[in-house]
Amino acid sequence: MLSKTYLCLGVGLLLITVVSCQTQTLQNPLFEPSPELRNFALLSKGAVAEASQHLPNHLPEEVIDGDASSETWDEGSGWGCTLEHLRTSDLNKRPYVQINLAEPADIRRIVMYTIDSEQYPAEKYGLKDYRIEYWHGTGWGLIPTGDTKDRQYTARDNTKGQRVHDIRGKLFAQQVRLVPVSTNDTERIYQYMSREKPVYEVEGFARVMELEVWGYPITTGQTAQKLVQALAPQAEVPASDDELIKRVLKQYEEGYDTGNLEKVMSCFSASYNSNGRTYNDIQARAVEFFKTHHQINMTLTEINIYRNVIDDTAIVDGTYTLQYTPTGSGKAKQTSGILSLVLAEIDGVWKIIRAN
Repeated sequence: MLSKTYLCLGVGLLLITVVSCQTQTLQNPLFEPSPELRNFALLSKGAVAEASQHLPNHLPEEVIDGDASSETWDEGSGWGCTLEHLRTSDLNKRPYVQINLAEPADIRRIVMYTIDSEQYPAEKYGLKDYRIEYWHGTGWGLIPTGDTKDRQYTARDNTKGQRVHDIRGKLFAQQVRLVPVSTNDTERIYQYMSREKPVYEVEGFARVMELEVWGYPITTGQTAQKLVQALAPQAEVPASDDELIKRVLKQYEEGYDTGNLEKVMSCFSASYNSNGRTYNDIQARAVEFFKTHHQINMTLTEINIYRNVIDDTAIVDGTYTLQYTPTGSGKAKQTSGILSLVLAEIDGVWKIIRAN
């Protein structure tokens, strides 16, 4: 009798999902079942949709009505838009459809339904390339999903009517948007040159039938309070931390100015991960840049530092200007753009953990 009980316990520990032991102790569930995910992106749940533009009779609220069918597209189902940003490759003119949830959510999965019917199959008319982004308090960031094929896109070369994007890690947000980049019926036809840039005639439309945002409600308590604070006007970073973060940014500048790889990389966390780029990727790019350029000057300006009270990180926004001369060439070059970094305090030292 004892040996049978021992055998049952032994097998039960190794194959707990297969073997069941009839003892008082093991009759109780060993694990609590996972709570069911909830779709927060529904008109019936208080969500609101808006868009930068829309085709006639294809309003943004169609993506949160709970109907993902493509069969009634011609009757007005789904949201649609033009792809005018492709006329001159102006990324600032990309269209979007945005969902404002009724409450902040712990988002775990986003499901995108593009058009896919017998008349309009996805491989011919559906979204091909797109981004799914979230509002992090000071701007829009690419949502980290488990199926990202390209570091700048949520999906590329899509031919499916439904795409499920599982979130890597935790994501607390109240605003999510989908940014179409191109579709499977997109055609660009060259027209003329304008200010040394080609202008195209663009055919094709973006068509989205439904966008689902699955997750869990934020429980009341400290986490909920922090999230409310984060989505309100940004809290200022304490002066002591503000100074330490500015030192990191200064070190980052000096590292580029002197071509000092060690100084540049000391500003990054070893666990840095942003849009698929890791610490090693950043290091490899810096090595290549220093190898092929000299007379480098990095300048950071208009710096603003905010505290993300949800996870005690700091968000740095500003602009950068990078001047450099390719090796073997006497012609200096310059590039500039928007800077958006997230820093965390690791073992008492502030480090860059990702870029938005």
